[in-house]
Amino acid sequence: MHIVRTVSGTLWRGIVVGVAYITAMILAGILFGALGLIPPANGNVTSSLLWTLVAGILLGIFLGPLAARTSATRRQHVLIWAAVIFCNIGAVALEGAYFAPDLVPIPIPVLAAQQFLAALAAGGLIALLFARRDQTAAFLETLRRRSWLSWVWRFLLASLSYLVFYAVFGALNYTLVTEPYYASHAGGLVAPAAGTVLAVELVRAPLLVLSIVLLILAARTTRRRVLIIAGLTLFWVGGIVPLTLQIDSLPAPLLLASAAEIFLQNFLTGVVTAWLFWSARTATAPVSDDNTRLQPLPA
Repeated sequence: MHIVRTVSGTLWRGIVVGVAYITAMILAGILFGALGLIPPANGNVTSSLLWTLVAGILLGIFLGPLAARTSATRRQHVLIWAAVIFCNIGAVALEGAYFAPDLVPIPIPVLAAQQFLAALAAGGLIALLFARRDQTAAFLETLRRRSWLSWVWRFLLASLSYLVFYAVFGALNYTLVTEPYYASHAGGLVAPAAGTVLAVELVRAPLLVLSIVLLILAARTTRRRVLIIAGLTLFWVGGIVPLTLQIDSLPAPLLLASAAEIFLQNFLTGVVTAWLFWSARTATAPVSDDNTRLQPLPA
């Protein structure tokens, strides 16, 4: 019964988060469309909306249980999960604007605003439905434990690690699997110039790191668990969720190859980031309850 209650509680809350996510996307799309900032939708709109809803639910059922074990105030929870969603999805959208422009016809600033509103809505629902009420402030105290220079070099090194992983595993995947798809422009794919790729990834790298920094700083558990949580968060939110949105657009072999590539890139980046930002002192700091294990969610 305990497992059933936990699973059912997570599922219905995840569905609510998904509904909030797609609702915010639709309302933002209507607003920006009325202002003439978004072109009319093409293709199967119903299918696109369905997969957007699924993506939102995937966000809720993954991030919700993390929120239940993360020490932070309610406002900090909203910031943590909105950052995770916005920076990851935003980073993917930025790349998509150059690698698959037919799939991302919306101007980048408008797309960023739409994603921000959706991330804020989803992050707010995650904080409301999953976070426990008796948690204390976390990452603000953690930030004061190191100098700003110490945080900066850690941030830069973590960002550099993504660039290395991207170059190694991206080149390997391109050589072994994806080159023919880019050559044939499958699903609207194009291969930008090397300089464009570098410029895009120089922006994506810090966005990915920034997406999980607050989550890591708020963690009150062992280093090993934080490494796994950070890696899986980048893979799930920055990989599985965006690929879900492309199920109708890209061939299955390309989706599978991309998932494997993203796992190696994002998971390892999350591990490096957590290793650099996690602190044993903050992991053992006093909190209002035990945050090292997931508390059961009421059905």
